[in-house]
Amino acid sequence: MRLMYMADFHGRELLWRKFLSAQKKHDVDVSIVSGDLSAKKCVPIIEQDDGTYKAVFKGNKWTAENEEKLEGIKKNLRKGGVYPCIKTMQEVRQIQRNPQMIEQLFRDVSAEELDRILDLVEEKNPEDTTVIVTPGNDDPEGIDEVIKEHENIVYPLGKAISFPTGHELISFEYTNPTPWNTPREVPEEQLWEMLLELRDLTSGNWSKVIANFHCPPRNTRIDLAPELDKNQKPVYRMGKPQMTNVGSKSVRKFLEEYQPYIGLHGHIHESPGHDYLKRTELFNPGSEYQQGIFKAIVLDLSEDGLENWFRIG
Repeated sequence: MRLMYMADFHGRELLWRKFLSAQKKHDVDVSIVSGDLSAKKCVPIIEQDDGTYKAVFKGNKWTAENEEKLEGIKKNLRKGGVYPCIKTMQEVRQIQRNPQMIEQLFRDVSAEELDRILDLVEEKNPEDTTVIVTPGNDDPEGIDEVIKEHENIVYPLGKAISFPTGHELISFEYTNPTPWNTPREVPEEQLWEMLLELRDLTSGNWSKVIANFHCPPRNTRIDLAPELDKNQKPVYRMGKPQMTNVGSKSVRKFLEEYQPYIGLHGHIHESPGHDYLKRTELFNPGSEYQQGIFKAIVLDLSEDGLENWFRIG
């Protein structure tokens, strides 16, 4: 069985299309996307009094006089890694004054945009490939229901998924606290209690369990991120960014205690790599979503275990 694992594409449609294409190219049996599915922000396309539409993003200015050009603006924004949303100037001002409206707008737009690109699975996905999609810490409420509504996509949270090789997949989307107060992050103590609930999902044979945990364990080769100062700016010494371990202590404790066969992780974009935690083999494909670079880990599994693996990107 060939398994492909990607994480943290952050709403980039280009990466999603590359992911779907890679399934066919590499003859993949099972694909896993482990958060973060949502873009970082949405950019308004402002409807003008004269019926035209205008948008500004990263120094680019666009004007649309008809539906065709309006679709062109949307396409340009999506290429830039942000979500488009059409609003009047009055609506924009109202939303800017109300933080709750900003959050609700982002939730709504994220759900709409994810629904749109998940539709591509039916169009592009090989019939014999299983696609598993789980949220990550950056993904707002409502994303889960969108995934569940797609019959040709497997939503893995709250259950174990059995593979023909005898392996079981358990999935977990939460992380320890970050500097950005994301939707699915909790204190380590609470994270530990949530992780313990996963024990009852498996058959108990941990040597056959694959842990699809968005957050990596602390103090490994796959949880190194730039150290930040009090203003959330990278710390440099001798002209080089300082790296620090930011993974979860609770995830590490859980993996050390139960020793699943494989740990598949994302979350820390800057730390692609491979490591071991006792007998558990760890992987993080990393992410360069802003550059549009597709990165993934491909694993060849049999009943005897991991036969081979390689990186894409």
